[in-house]
Formats: sequence, C-alpha cells, structure tokens
Amino acid sequence: MTQARAVARRDEILRAGAAEFDEVGYAGASLSSIAARLNRTKGALGYHFSSKSSLAYEVATSQFSHWDAIAAQIRADGFSGLDAVVIMSFVVAGRFRDDVLVRASIRLQHDAGLHDVNLPTPFLGWMQLVRALLADSEAPVTFPPGLDVDSASEVLVEAFTGLQQVAHRLTRARDIHERVARYWLLILPSFGVSGSEAMVAELGTASGAY
Repeated sequence: MTQARAVARRDEILRAGAAEFDEVGYAGASLSSIAARLNRTKGALGYHFSSKSSLAYEVATSQFSHWDAIAAQIRADGFSGLDAVVIMSFVVAGRFRDDVLVRASIRLQHDAGLHDVNLPTPFLGWMQLVRALLADSEAPVTFPPGLDVDSASEVLVEAFTGLQQVAHRLTRARDIHERVARYWLLILPSFGVSGSEAMVAELGTASGAY
C-alpha cells in the first residue's frame, strides 16, 4: 500500500470510527461494527488501529491542534479577550453541528471516565485556551464578582459543554447557533458588557470566516 493510500485509508477508518462513537458511544462501538460501515473486515482495520481504544484515542485527540490554530488566526485578525472567546464559541458550535469528528471527540471525552479509556483529561485544554484568550485582551476584562480569569474560564467551558449536549440531544444541534447567541446574551452583561445583542450578532457573523 502506498503512503498516500495508507493515509487516505486511515482517514477513512477514522471518520467511520467517529460516526460509530458519535452514534453509540465507546461502550456500544466495536471494530467489527466500524469495519462493517466500510464494507471491510475487522482484520483490515488492524493494519492501522490495533484496538478500539487506540482508534478512540486518535479520534478524541485529532482536533486538539486544530483549535489552537483557529484561535491563533482569530488573534491574528485583531480579535482578543471576550471578542475572541465569543467568535471561538460560534466556530466550535458550527463544527460540532457539522463535523462528526468533533462530535465524537467530545463524546469520547465524556465516555473516558465511564469506561476507563486512556484519553487526555477532558476540558482542561479548553479551559487553558479560554483563559489565554481572556488574558490576551487589548482592554482589561471585567470579571463578575467573586471570579478571576481562571474561575471564569472554567465556568464558561462548563456551561458551554452543557449547551452542546442539550443541543445535540434535543435538535441534533440544528439550532446551536441560536443557543450560543442566547448563552452570550445571558453571560456578557455579567462581564460589564453593554450592547451585548449587537456584539453577539456581529461576532457570530464574523465567526463564519473560520
């Protein structure tokens, strides 16, 4: 098998695995069922992934560097602080709705603690990214009473994670853009932001560039 074919085959298996994990979770998935999606044998998958856990690890970690690159581009385009976090949230929501690899990565991070799968500790990377965006602000961010940049980052990630799960379960995330807008309309005033409706509309539109 040529290197190009091997890479293409690996990507094909990765997406089939993501679709399976997204639909039935880690416990419900098997290499046999993933192979069946591709009309291949379980043995054919073994060349690329020796076990279900190794495939799950690859799916779960495949998006990590991708988000850092998007955040860097948002910064390079002149957005910082809360503006950058708002744009990033719309970008993530759109990918969650449209890309099975993103959905599966998030579901697997939930499943890891339930099934003792060897995956990176979930959510910490997102908290660090949000903290970096908030800290890298041209104008100081005003935090709600009792919160600092670390605790505010945790709360934002915790609430956004719940938003994604509710949207997925109730509407298959078809209305997630609207849900993210409501999320920010509720949260931004607590950061001392006035005119949040116009801000959310503008930044939601700007997120389409990413």
